Amino acid sequence: MITEIHSFEPYEGFIGEISANPMLADPHFEYDRSNLYDALKKANRKAYAVAEGNRVIGLFVWLIIPEEKYIELLIGLIKEESAICEMLSLIEDNYAGYQLDFVINPRNRLFVNFLKSKHARFEEEQQWMVWEKETATHHEHEIIELNRDYEAQYIEQHNKDTYWTAEKVLEAKDRFRVFVAVCDGKVVGYMDVTHCYEKNEPYDLWVEPAYQNKGYEQSLLRAAIERNKPNQMMVLVDIGNKNEIAMYASAGFVPADGTNSVYATYRL
Repeated sequence: MITEIHSFEPYEGFIGEISANPMLADPHFEYDRSNLYDALKKANRKAYAVAEGNRVIGLFVWLIIPEEKYIELLIGLIKEESAICEMLSLIEDNYAGYQLDFVINPRNRLFVNFLKSKHARFEEEQQWMVWEKETATHHEHEIIELNRDYEAQYIEQHNKDTYWTAEKVLEAKDRFRVFVAVCDGKVVGYMDVTHCYEKNEPYDLWVEPAYQNKGYEQSLLRAAIERNKPNQMMVLVDIGNKNEIAMYASAGFVPADGTNSVYATYRL
């Protein structure tokens, strides 16, 4: 049986049980528990519990944006595959044509195997890194928060193959800050970074190829870190991207244990 819920209090025992199991723990919950506990205070969120008799076997929180035909799993806590089957059956019955995005624990074979049966597309496994220390190396680059003088260049240079396009980032000023690296009046790099959470993260960090490996990435990160204090800064990296990991490490980030995740998506 699946039920839409409006409080997580009756499910604390189940939440604690699943979170204590490294094979089942949800990376979004481990990264920031407010992803669960604050979810129902925000727009476009729905939460469901799945039970067999009196036994809870699943708890899900979804972001659902009808005007964009988009659904994202924010939290998925499960102990049996039947919980996923029942939950996804409800989603599929009510949201035909939507894109479904998942960020899940790669060790959770119940979730991974079920999404593979749906022919979901998987990306490389990722891991959180958390900023912990100042670094001795500093580069003298011009890094500023985005203003109208550089807005057009920022939009032109921005990654187009992403949900958070430049236009959406600029519309979400309550969520994002944008920093740009400028050389001789030209935008040669940018970083979109959240600012409204206790743990904030870069969503997009880009430097023009001719200016890479000259410290611009670290300068953008340092500016964002300073502006973010006293809040925490974390970043999600591909575990196989040694260059990216080294770049963040050089800016003072270290791996956070227990936060590995994998992104998967498919369309209904």
